[in-house]
Amino acid sequence: MNLRNNHILIHVPIILILLLCNIAFGQNLTNPDYKINDRIHSVIDSLMQKGYQDQMIPGIALVFYKNDSVQFLNYGDAKIESKEAVSNQTKFQLGSIGKLITAVSVLQLVDQGKLDLHTDISEYVQDLELDLGTKDKPVTLHCLLTHSCGFNDTNIGYMSKDKESVLPLEEYIKKTNPGLFQAPGTGITYSNFSYALAGLIVQKAANTEFSVYADRNIFRQLGMVNSTFDFPSDYETESTYANAYSQTEEGYNKVKIYPRHAIPAGSLVSTSHDMSLFIKAMFNKDPELLSPSSWDLFYSQQFKNHPLLNGYGYGLEHQNINGKNSWAKGGMLPGVLSHILIVPDEFAIFSVVNTSNDNFGEYFYKTLFDRAFPDTTTVKSAEKNVNTTKYTGVYRDKRYNRKTQENMVSLFRGQWNVYDNKTTDSLVVYHNGRWHSYIPVGKGIFQNDFLPYEYIVFEENENGEILSLSRNLNIGGLSVPTSYEKTKWYNSPVFLNEYYGFVPLFTFTGIIFIIFSLFVRLIRLRKKDFFKEKLLPARFHILFSATIILFILHTILVPWQLLKNIQEFLLGYPDSFRIVSLLGYLLIPLGIGLGFFLWKIWSKGLGSLFARLYLTILEVTLLIHISFLFYWNFL
Repeated sequence: MNLRNNHILIHVPIILILLLCNIAFGQNLTNPDYKINDRIHSVIDSLMQKGYQDQMIPGIALVFYKNDSVQFLNYGDAKIESKEAVSNQTKFQLGSIGKLITAVSVLQLVDQGKLDLHTDISEYVQDLELDLGTKDKPVTLHCLLTHSCGFNDTNIGYMSKDKESVLPLEEYIKKTNPGLFQAPGTGITYSNFSYALAGLIVQKAANTEFSVYADRNIFRQLGMVNSTFDFPSDYETESTYANAYSQTEEGYNKVKIYPRHAIPAGSLVSTSHDMSLFIKAMFNKDPELLSPSSWDLFYSQQFKNHPLLNGYGYGLEHQNINGKNSWAKGGMLPGVLSHILIVPDEFAIFSVVNTSNDNFGEYFYKTLFDRAFPDTTTVKSAEKNVNTTKYTGVYRDKRYNRKTQENMVSLFRGQWNVYDNKTTDSLVVYHNGRWHSYIPVGKGIFQNDFLPYEYIVFEENENGEILSLSRNLNIGGLSVPTSYEKTKWYNSPVFLNEYYGFVPLFTFTGIIFIIFSLFVRLIRLRKKDFFKEKLLPARFHILFSATIILFILHTILVPWQLLKNIQEFLLGYPDSFRIVSLLGYLLIPLGIGLGFFLWKIWSKGLGSLFARLYLTILEVTLLIHISFLFYWNFL
């Protein structure tokens, strides 16, 4: 493959002219293409080249800022199909990095006295009927910006099919209204809704649309002329926009990116040139952007689940890689992965790749820190005779909506299996491409013996039962504070995959019942007395057959529709899924009718004992399945 490197050679006369201009106007020279003679820069350059050559990424744009100088490094293709090279003017969808713009907007209005971080936000959104906690534990801007309010997370309907269908922010907030699943300030659960709500508060306090506010008070102020929250209609055809790709064994497949309703949560479009201006302002704590006190809040841990774990500032996620204190924010969309990393007093990095495969990110940041800041963290002494068994089990990310089918889907997205090694009294977990061993170093606290700055912290109730765990989730090489809940036996992936399947499987045996019934009736066309005393009346057979057929159709079609339309759910419920879901509601009257007829055939002794027992088991199975559908919000 040919490398596409946008380094530009600058001739000596031009440098002299720029230096003279700099002296004349008293400005610091910040030349975007000036190669910094720095070992960290060399490491970054070599890592990017290897990542591109090893086909971890189709294209990458990276900004390295240090000593008031900026370096742009670009490799690969923005559009594989047309061989458009990545440049510092290539526009990317940056996803959740946009949350930093939202956080800065809130803090600007705090500086102006228009908002308060710890005031009950019901004062700011009085016209919205939302679950905003209690007087003792209200929803505040503080918990919105630190993902600690406890809102259910909504993915179904999060995106729009096109730009014209994007809902106004307030309408989206009212329509979504996910409610709280835990009291504000209880723990961290990443929430796009929280940032959408924070953006709406900015909108109301500033009396202008959020995107307009961000443009006037951040983008224009910093000179970010190619940055916007306005989704581009022409991003797939315009050469200045990068395409998004998913990675397969055969290569890269183009991925369609949809606009999002929750604009303040992750709809930022920008270039590496514009983002260099933003990270420069962040790194230098630009007083024109925020007051010193607000920058102090921005760069301090405002909430974390445990002292040993990373937490959130206002928008930024604290990092502890190799024991080095730093701050970061990532953005992930289908086919795009972006990061901002700030190492105070050292350097800042912005990077974006046009694939959501995070292999390169893990390789890049871990290797960078290993070379620039070798790990000095030590492994603590392990506690002896710890009962590790009680910590084992399946844990799932608390980030899901408990009111929709996302409740069940979340079991198979981000589950974490914890095992114990009785020989070493440690826990064993598979993550980030390898098995990791965690040793007990305190009550409910386990330390990674390979990455000693990583911990798992468990929460238990007064009876000693494990309820949840907290950890730093590694995404693309950088960590995100994450909370997990321990699943019960009846709502674990193991139960659904290995045990509940016997319920619909038994129903499939009903086909034999239907075939046998038809077989007997065909014989009775010639032998009217055949099985006369044992055969149930025809109306019973019709009801039983309809119940079995509907049960089987529902069992097959619902999972098939879920898998077939998995991406479409981001746009809302597909029509085909809605139609199939209606079959579940028909099971209710059929179950009632079947119960009534069972009472009659038992009371009158109709049919054979085997038929009565079989149909009774079928009725119990149907009731279990209906209860299952209610439990998982399919009814």
